[in-house]
Amino acid sequence: MPEVLIPVGPSDRLDWVKKTLSSAVSLNLSRVIVYDNSEREDLSQLIDQFNVVHVKDKRMKQVNMARLRNKLISLARERVVVLMDSDVVIKSASNLIRKVEEEGYSFSWMHYAYSEDEMNKPTEVGENNPNLGCASLDLEAIKKIGMFDEKYARDEDVWVYSKLRKEGMKVGSIEERCLHLNRSHERKDLRTSIKEARRNLWRPKYDVMLMMDGLTQATFLTGYTYYGSYYIVGVLSVLFYPASLLYLPIVGVGIKYYGGFRRWFYNLIPGLALALAFPYGIAWNLVRRHKH
Repeated sequence: MPEVLIPVGPSDRLDWVKKTLSSAVSLNLSRVIVYDNSEREDLSQLIDQFNVVHVKDKRMKQVNMARLRNKLISLARERVVVLMDSDVVIKSASNLIRKVEEEGYSFSWMHYAYSEDEMNKPTEVGENNPNLGCASLDLEAIKKIGMFDEKYARDEDVWVYSKLRKEGMKVGSIEERCLHLNRSHERKDLRTSIKEARRNLWRPKYDVMLMMDGLTQATFLTGYTYYGSYYIVGVLSVLFYPASLLYLPIVGVGIKYYGGFRRWFYNLIPGLALALAFPYGIAWNLVRRHKH
């Protein structure tokens, strides 16, 4: 029977961890393993209140999500595992597990919902955002690809999705969603939009790394194409001002895709940051390759 693997870190909120652990235990799988490198007594005491395997470790000096996933996987005894982040709630993992055990998928995941109202929201066209926060993995497949590549300190979920696909293995989401308690990625107001933009300033170095490793999926480049067009039109408009009319269809496509002006605007700021940082991603990877 599959196991549940959950990482708990130093910045995790106590109330979110409590809801996550309650959810994990209610799945009634063989074991719930909590890898705790928080070095926080309050979190440790909370974890010990649940019927889980509590594994303590030292805090990472520098966060490396791929290394964290490898540590989690090393604790598992079963071939199929359910991965949960410490800020999610899963009502049932049956279809996640079935996708791996019965349909032969190596990696299956749920898309996030940010409120109870969104839990039954159908998957949108173009919504293909693999994540390891609400996921199931076939560990035999993960071992075949050499475990998680630890140079991907972030975006390890996109890496494993792309790597498994390149090796000819099946990956895909299910229709159900899990509840993401941390709503900072939702981009629902100016504050969270700017916060996400700051995150996006470092993301291109991992996206370019995927490109250089031959793991890029076309769907993950659409953001650079779309938001990069704002800068291209801006430059063209300086040289030939009627070119600014090209913004009309570009903005129109964005408003239609996001379902309104407000959502488009709050996604525009992180998107522009992502495209702006793309040259940095290229330069960072070229320097890194030169050093190695």
